[in-house]
Amino acid sequence: MQPTLFFIPHQWLGWPLLIVWLIISAVIVGVLYQRHRWGQETVGFFPVAAIVAGIILFVLPNVEVMGINPTAPLGPMISRGLAVRGYGVCMLTAIVAGMGIVIYRCKQIGYPVDPIFTLAFWMVIAGVIGARLFFVVQKRELFFAEGVPLSASLAAVLNMTEGGLVVYGSLFGASIAAFIFFFRTKLPVWKTADLIAPGMALGLAIGRIGCLMNGCCWGGVCPPGMPSITFPAGAAAYMQHLSNGELLGVTSHPSESDYSRAVVSVAPGIGAEIGIAVGDRIAIGGNPELLRFFSASNDSLRDVAHIDVGINAGDGSDMRVQSVPISKLPRRSLPVHPTQIYSALNALVLCAVLWCFWHYRKSDGEAFALMLILYPIGRFLIEIIRDDESGQFGTTFTISQWVSVFTIAIGFVLFAYRRGFGNVKDPNATPITPAAS
Repeated sequence: MQPTLFFIPHQWLGWPLLIVWLIISAVIVGVLYQRHRWGQETVGFFPVAAIVAGIILFVLPNVEVMGINPTAPLGPMISRGLAVRGYGVCMLTAIVAGMGIVIYRCKQIGYPVDPIFTLAFWMVIAGVIGARLFFVVQKRELFFAEGVPLSASLAAVLNMTEGGLVVYGSLFGASIAAFIFFFRTKLPVWKTADLIAPGMALGLAIGRIGCLMNGCCWGGVCPPGMPSITFPAGAAAYMQHLSNGELLGVTSHPSESDYSRAVVSVAPGIGAEIGIAVGDRIAIGGNPELLRFFSASNDSLRDVAHIDVGINAGDGSDMRVQSVPISKLPRRSLPVHPTQIYSALNALVLCAVLWCFWHYRKSDGEAFALMLILYPIGRFLIEIIRDDESGQFGTTFTISQWVSVFTIAIGFVLFAYRRGFGNVKDPNATPITPAAS
């Protein structure tokens, strides 16, 4: 797990970074001008350059990360600069790699490449928006809690530096952008969908490595003898195991009345040492940044910081707070299923299947439909061993599993429709030249 690769210092943001971008933009415009003069591709880059410039000037300075001061870890937080996240780097790599294999096939079959760049740009933008909106709706209580100012909620919605994107939201958003693009051009819809399907799967595979680096989308506690992975202190899986008492040797269930948890069993360990008993209600808090920093330090420094464990005895007495030094806590989470790796392998195999299926299609659109069938099947099964979502609609099925069932049904209908009513005269035929939009 490596959520942050490095920090861009505060003094480098704003105008210095903007100047670098303007130089890069000038080079890109020069290359486009040599190829297309003042055509659509060249002119179309200017809005993109302006959007990026606006982000550099007005967005990036406002998403600087506050972190622990290494010289005074228990003192006030300090600005660390702009965090370059492993998740973000993997997402960028996913876009480039996915585009790469799509363009490679386009050149193989004589398909126009330039419209694919335009299509990819709008699909990425709409995909990110859709993925974020899906996550915000799914986890709305984290963004729009009672008493939180609307400005703070909107800022949290826009802050995607630590992940918070859902694949299905990305698929829906990107699909909407694609069909709007197809509507405005003469690009063949279903053949183009088949072309980009393997690239989408490859991008997803690389994106899941970003999830692993970020520590999100984690699996449930893994039985002995099965492949497993552990996460460092401060990671989401670690914080879950801490908050529910598992790292203290406690088994608990959520309380129906508040945010505490009802203790159902206590094994020998930290929980028993601080007096937690069956029937108690507990509430465990800890700062992920502090846990991450002090758990990586030597034992003498780890004794300085602590977490608070609130214990409310079953006899109805007031809650008492027990401090536990971080040095007593495990440095890593319990072993969990490596769901991010399984998801990456699932998407990589899907990419290979879709890539090879191109030559076996009987109708345009079948490869895209096959993606809508196969990906949800794998996602549904992996959700069974994931532990970052709860059941919905009174069932044990997560929202992703419900969407998977819906998507599989759409995939089968689309496949049957394209097999019955579509046709492919030549899988390598050059499509109609798209009209200017």
